This record gives sequence, structure tokens and C-alpha cells, in this order.
Amino acid sequence: MKYSKAKQDRKIYIYMDVPAFKYQINQIFPKKFKHIKNLIFINTSELNFKKDQLMKHYKNVPKKEVPENTIYIKKFDTFRILAKKIKSSDIFIFYNYSFSLKNSKFPFLEVFNKIKCKKILMEQHSWISPNFKKNILFNSLRLLRFLINKIINKNNNRKIKTDYILSYGEQLKNKFANCNAKHLDYPSFWIKFYSKLPSKKFITYVDETFHYSGDQFLTQKNQTKKIDNLNNYLIKLNHFFSLIEKKFKSKIIICCKKKFSYNKNYFNGRKIVYGKTLEYISKSKLVIGHKSDALIQAIYSKSPVILLRSREFSLKRNLEINSRSINWFNKKSIFFEDYYDKKKELDVSVDEKYYSKILNNHFISKNQIKMNFHEKLNLDLKYL
Repeated sequence: MKYSKAKQDRKIYIYMDVPAFKYQINQIFPKKFKHIKNLIFINTSELNFKKDQLMKHYKNVPKKEVPENTIYIKKFDTFRILAKKIKSSDIFIFYNYSFSLKNSKFPFLEVFNKIKCKKILMEQHSWISPNFKKNILFNSLRLLRFLINKIINKNNNRKIKTDYILSYGEQLKNKFANCNAKHLDYPSFWIKFYSKLPSKKFITYVDETFHYSGDQFLTQKNQTKKIDNLNNYLIKLNHFFSLIEKKFKSKIIICCKKKFSYNKNYFNGRKIVYGKTLEYISKSKLVIGHKSDALIQAIYSKSPVILLRSREFSLKRNLEINSRSINWFNKKSIFFEDYYDKKKELDVSVDEKYYSKILNNHFISKNQIKMNFHEKLNLDLKYL
């Protein structure tokens, strides 16, 4: 089916209400996305966050990572006027919108519902239910926290009048099976399909940088450092890496996000790769990390995963890492300091049955073909 001229010329608006960077946008809309020239990003983060919050969030981000073809909304009336100018032949995709719906200062919902073109609401990945078999007490508290947050933070997404709801995995597929909007079942954009992969000869470390997480300046009143003593941490981490390389007779490659660039090599000269984390995870004989969303790729590729806690991390971060390890990979995380103190052994097992359950329920429904997110969106836009 060929595109009509109207479809070729139409604009595709991507709505974001938080700061966004090129690496995040490229995750969903890479340069090979067929409609890349038709994309216009609308960002209302300046209406949802204070100026000092945004300054701190952007502090360590290279200028080249600030996206182009983005309209930054500084006044709500500007957004209202822009929304009125959107043509009925255009497409409006809600990518980030939860902060807008919680913003009591401005009637975002009213404007959303007056947009005349076809609208696609992108859902967040579904919450992964507790793995009680691995840890009853911890996951009972996790479930209680989830239920309390659900009561306090009501889901207003259903109030948006939309034509399509886009989601991932069986749980959300079943949830939206009978909703008023048409459901679009997609593979997670955190998963990439590679047709030909070489034999697995190296180990990937999924880096999360050493400094403050930029997101916490937007969502938390009190900021905490990721690492208490960076010098001690690096000495211990590199020692751990050396032991792993010796044990598995393989080199460790450091995989980093594009939005951050190290001013020097802190990993004793080990190879650092930017912006290719999912590809390297798929090629690895072992994946080491903490709690990055990129680890979803390891579930798809059935890679052995070790999630590391550290004595230099805060209690909160260590709890989050252990939670991810238990509920995503069905194994407990370790304090890596305990490994080289001979207190702990590495669990490099892969519970393929558990992996498949998590994958199908939350990231790729059972009947999905091997088509990357942007490829499926390309196809669907032919018919929308």
C-alpha cells in the first residue's frame, strides 16, 4: 500500500512533559524511522518543573544531546494555540504525559481532548508483580507500597480521549482488550532484534554513571549521591572486574548511554562504548549491571545476568537493585565486595521459564513477530 500525498505530508507530533535527550528519542524514533522528517516534538517540561530543577537535570548532559526539531512550551496559552493548529490529518502521540495530568495549574486534559487529529496514547510498561518465592517479606512490603501509591496517585490516563492505546506484553494486552480505543500491541522499545550475532566472547557491564541521577532532581525533594566514596568504589569495582575477566577468560566492555560522556577512562583502560548497550547485551556471554532498563534486552536474549549492590551505595539504591534482580531475573543480587572477599559465589544461571514469563507478560506478547518498535510503527502509520 502506497502513502497518499496527505499522509506523506502530515505532521506527527510527539508529546513529552519531561526533559528528553537524543538518546531517549533515538531509542524509539531512530534515524532510519521512515517518518523522521515529519516528527515534531512538543515539550512542556518548563510548565511542569521549576527552573532550578531543570538546570540541575541538564547539568551533566552534553549540549549535543539536547534534541532538535522540538518546540519548548514556556506558556500554557502557547500550547493551547499550537493544539488548535494541528490538522485532522496529523497524528498526535502521547509519549510522556503523567506530570501534565497531575499539574493542577493548567488544564492540560481539556486541551488534549480538543485536539482533532488521531491520537495514540503510549502506556508505560506494566508493573512486574512480586516474586514471593524468592523473598516474601521484601516483596510484601513492595506490594503494599505499590497499592498505596496506586490509591494516592490516581491514574488519569483513561480520561484522555484517544483513538489508540499502545502497550507491551500480555498483561496490558488483556487489560485493554475491551476498551473504547483501539489497542496497538507492540514489542518494548527496550528490545532490539538482531538477525545475525557473532559468538559470545565478551562480558558487558551496563554502566549507570557515578553522579546524581538527573531524574531525581525532578521527582525527589532530597537528592542522594549514588556513591558515597567514588575513589574507593572505583578501586573495588575494577578489582572485581579483573577477577571476573580471569574467571571467565573474557574481556569486560563498558556500555554507557550517549547522554553522558566520561572525561577520562575510570575503568583501568577497559573499552568504553556509547549508545550501543542493547546490541552488546545481545552479544555477551554474561551481563553485569545494577538496575538499568536496558537489562530488559538480557531477558529477551536469555543472557546470564549478575546485578551488583555495593557497600558504597545508599540503602535505597541497594534495595532497588535487589528488587530488580529478584523480580526480573529470579535471583538475588550480591554485594560485589563480598565476592572478592570469598563470601559469595556468582549465580550465572538462567531461569529460561521465568525469563519467558516476564518477557511475555510485560515486554512482548506471545504472538509478536520479530519487528522492532519503530518498524511496527512505520507499518501501522500506513493505515492510521
